[in-house]
Amino acid sequence: MNPMPRTSAKDLLNYGLLGWALGAVAVPIYIQVPYLYSRIYEVPSAWVGIILLLSRLLDAVLDPAIGLWVDRRSGQGNRYALPLLLAVPLLLLGMAGVFFPLGSNPTEYAASLMVSLIVVHLGYSFASIAYQAWGAELGHTDKERSTYVAVREGVGILGVVFAVSLALETNAGLIFTVFAVMLVIGMFLLLKFSPQPDRSAQQPVSALAQTFNHVQAGALAAIRKGFADIVQPLRRQNFRKLMGVFLCNGLAAALPATLVPFYMRDRLGLGDSDQWVLAVYFLVGAASTVFWVWLSSKIGLARAWLLGMILSIPAFIIVIVLGEGDLAGYLLVCIVTGFALGADLSLPAALVARLIEENGERGKTEGTYFGLWNWINKFNLALAPSFALGTLQWFSYSADMATTETYQNMGLLQQLANDPLLWVYALVPCALKLLAIVLLGRSGLASLNQTTSNTAIGSTA
Repeated sequence: MNPMPRTSAKDLLNYGLLGWALGAVAVPIYIQVPYLYSRIYEVPSAWVGIILLLSRLLDAVLDPAIGLWVDRRSGQGNRYALPLLLAVPLLLLGMAGVFFPLGSNPTEYAASLMVSLIVVHLGYSFASIAYQAWGAELGHTDKERSTYVAVREGVGILGVVFAVSLALETNAGLIFTVFAVMLVIGMFLLLKFSPQPDRSAQQPVSALAQTFNHVQAGALAAIRKGFADIVQPLRRQNFRKLMGVFLCNGLAAALPATLVPFYMRDRLGLGDSDQWVLAVYFLVGAASTVFWVWLSSKIGLARAWLLGMILSIPAFIIVIVLGEGDLAGYLLVCIVTGFALGADLSLPAALVARLIEENGERGKTEGTYFGLWNWINKFNLALAPSFALGTLQWFSYSADMATTETYQNMGLLQQLANDPLLWVYALVPCALKLLAIVLLGRSGLASLNQTTSNTAIGSTA
């Protein structure tokens, strides 16, 4: 058995720095953009929700196809380089459109947002699928897999913290400039100095040869073959179970993320000067990845993730009882949920990489697996704003609801019954998180252990 190369801090940094820029892309869109466009640009909340839904669904449809295309680039050197390079101009143009919309009225702002989101989501798909698949090939044990994921996501949190620490409506130029610089630097380090994926297991047939064969076989046959390849991971029961857990857990996180600015400003009465609370949440999440990587090496990836989900449950209860000025209470919530976030950041993607190896497909189908994985993530992020913002508008939610004398004189149960913000921000996510816990506990994934992985590695070395 050949000894496995050790993972160095330099390798981790060269691979992980691009995560900063991708983190700075994702968070403004699903946390700050709904508030910015609905309150500052006066686009109706339901419109913003529909735009976020449609733009992400249009993009999500392409994710599995992008993943398959990445896999079919086997035999052409680093198959991830071209998708990553294609992402750069799309991300720059799309984010410029999101931060600096064209128009002079809500309708024009809405149209500008729709076009910009389609462009930025497409760029993000190229980058994230190739980036995640690259990382999946670099780890050979559960600890290495979770370490690469943790560094990628932990560095990404630094980009998140930068973005949420500044009000988008007043600091868009600064946020965009720093994002652009970090995107270029991170991409350069990744492509030039990061450890290269293992090519020994990649399929030798080039994409050009495959395309020629498909043309010969006929367009219909090629379409059928392509669709069969895209959904191939779904034939694996272990991956289907993991997707179900990820769907519920991801939606439980996406709903409160959409409504964070509304909850902080409308219910707690916090302003832009209190944005540091969100920074604490993300920083705790980044720091806690070290603990979760260590814990997963002791008890397994799935068991550690399960504990992270359980830890977040009390926070959903606490946010219900907080009121105006409860900054200390909300800080506690951010610390607890931030610590649990570390598990979501470092463990699920490592589980995907683990299942790829369990299924004997290492170096062959990482792009396809992560294309479907991103599709579920995009579905969560698409559904959450439309459901959350649509619910608020349907029930005639207003920003001053929690400050009225009538509301404050109500008991807790009456407030719950009359405040749609609390339903969508706390109660629905709590139910989804509980469902994810049950699904993961019954999935059998927790029975996976590191011995199986190491045995498999030894047998192929």
